[in-house]
Amino acid sequence: MEETELPETSTDDFALQLDLQEMEQLPELYEKLREPIFSLKQTGIAPKLYVDWKKAGLAPKTEEQAWTKLSFLEYLWLKMAKELRELGLPLARVKALRDYLMNVQEIPADALTPEMIAKLREELIKSMPAKQAEALIEEYRNGQVQAAQANYGIQFSLLETLVYAALYRKQEAGILIFPTGDLVPWLDEMQGIGPEGQVLLSRTHVFLSITQHLAAFILDADKADYIPRLSLLSEEELQVVRAIRNKSFRQVTITFDEKRQITLRTTSDGMLDERMSKQLIETLALKNYQSVELENRGGSKLRFTKEHRRRI
Repeated sequence: MEETELPETSTDDFALQLDLQEMEQLPELYEKLREPIFSLKQTGIAPKLYVDWKKAGLAPKTEEQAWTKLSFLEYLWLKMAKELRELGLPLARVKALRDYLMNVQEIPADALTPEMIAKLREELIKSMPAKQAEALIEEYRNGQVQAAQANYGIQFSLLETLVYAALYRKQEAGILIFPTGDLVPWLDEMQGIGPEGQVLLSRTHVFLSITQHLAAFILDADKADYIPRLSLLSEEELQVVRAIRNKSFRQVTITFDEKRQITLRTTSDGMLDERMSKQLIETLALKNYQSVELENRGGSKLRFTKEHRRRI
């Protein structure tokens, strides 16, 4: 393993963009995130504790726990609830957070302020022509988007919204939990919203990272079969993770920015630096890279960037 300094280059044209193809896949992902595919055993939560959590409102009201099947959203929530309980957060506070995260997000058309519309326009034009963005905004203001959601029975919870932000917008997503009981969703981009963001961060709080829990799931080798099924990684990212786990590559180089990259090579006997292997997989899971290049033992290469998650 070696770390290399790269020459200075300009970052003026660099921008994170929401891929239009991924936007089209959101309805499918919506179903995947809600499909009951995980057993209670896979969550690491003991059956008795799960029963207690159901009574306290921390877990979904399912049938006999021996046959409990959970969606990825519920799996993710139970992992977060376990972390909060280990930190000493009372049951009532954890339940309040569950209610908050699972609450359906509905923004009526008449609630769109000029400031919200301006922010929405700014985000949309990163991934589509300005004319198309304006048409979409107009559809929302006229209530057409809400009507379509109601027609297809699609209702997004706050947790789903944050998961989408982490997966597709490559944002660090989480929840700020304040001693007063206040709860605030957090994304990386909020650091740039001005003094209000700094005021929030300066208050005493617990930060519950949703992105880190997504990364932990991807790092768990026992969950490898679920990653493509849930679309948690792009096909290119998945190829690199498999190559690292199977030790089937010759060299992997991950570029973080214009000054830093890490190269991991297998030795002649196929041995790897396990710590670095885990770090590189976590980097892919958290989208904390700019580009990746994989060279297989057969000589074939795969290179892609984070912005478009595509081969180049």
